[in-house]
Amino acid sequence: MKKAAGLFLAAALLLSGCGILPAEEEMKKAPVVQTVDEEYFTTAEVKVGNIRSYISVRCTYEYQATQNLSFGIGGEAVKETYVTLGQKVHAGDVLAELSTDTIAEELESMRTQCEQLEEEVEYYEGLLNIEKERQALAKAYGRKYDEAALKRATNNYEECADRKYVADLRLGELETELSGRKLVAGIDGVVDYIREIPQWLNGRINANERYISIHAEKTGFSMSVMDDSLYHFGDVYTISTDSGDYDCEVVKIKRPVGGGLTNIILEPLHPDDNLVIGMSGDLIIETGSRSNVVYIPTYAVRMIDDKPAVYVTDADGMRSIRYIEIGLSVQDKSDPEENRTEVLSGLTPGETVILK
Repeated sequence: MKKAAGLFLAAALLLSGCGILPAEEEMKKAPVVQTVDEEYFTTAEVKVGNIRSYISVRCTYEYQATQNLSFGIGGEAVKETYVTLGQKVHAGDVLAELSTDTIAEELESMRTQCEQLEEEVEYYEGLLNIEKERQALAKAYGRKYDEAALKRATNNYEECADRKYVADLRLGELETELSGRKLVAGIDGVVDYIREIPQWLNGRINANERYISIHAEKTGFSMSVMDDSLYHFGDVYTISTDSGDYDCEVVKIKRPVGGGLTNIILEPLHPDDNLVIGMSGDLIIETGSRSNVVYIPTYAVRMIDDKPAVYVTDADGMRSIRYIEIGLSVQDKSDPEENRTEVLSGLTPGETVILK
């Protein structure tokens, strides 16, 4: 009887347990296991549609030519400005100048001096040539000749030639200085800037500080490209802007000497008031197109064994490699939908391919 009572008590303790065992030894509940179907890759359907390959180049609407003019001399007052804002000018027009009175006088004097020295050089050169001939004849007939006379003639000629050389240098300096005192238009255009000089400067300017700016009347879209082989004079391209699309003609192709970016200017064939200096646009050049062809996203194409291929899935979700033949392929466009590759063989519409 006692044995039976003991067994009953042990069973009760095992069943109730929590009141007797320490908290850290309580039996833990089994965790709930939840299964989730995870997608390890994305897929795309083989479709029929259109493919368009194109080049897009950013360009800016601006004046076809600009010129910033500054005096090469500082610390002197502007004698006179001959133009006003908005005035049309022609290449070669004098737009403004510093005082030229003193330098003009010195320049005229130096020109006279150079002309005189030119005559002297010719005179002493003639004497030297005569003396050389006399010496040559004396040697030919075995007669005595005066080496001192030849040396004097040579020295006179070289001394005069040296003075002429120095005078020519000074004349060049004066001409450069004079040209630096005048601002001359290098293009036909319109004056769009004239610097205002504060009163405390008493009309004096700083060297190489912009004083007058000109812009050409003609405007156009300007762009710089590394490969200019696609562009030719007279070609017409469409430029897309926020204000609409414009058909534009290539009017200038300026290739840099020694390599680098080529600047290209395109004039709108039908400009309107929506075109504003500084606005941007995109020139689109179509390099290929296909209509109603089988295509897949370009990201799905892989090179396996140096052959284009894709991974396809069957109804059971099993993957396999499929080698394909491709045609026109577009990639690296900002809109992923435009990155399509034409499939010539190996896939049929409705199949599923795995994307990268």
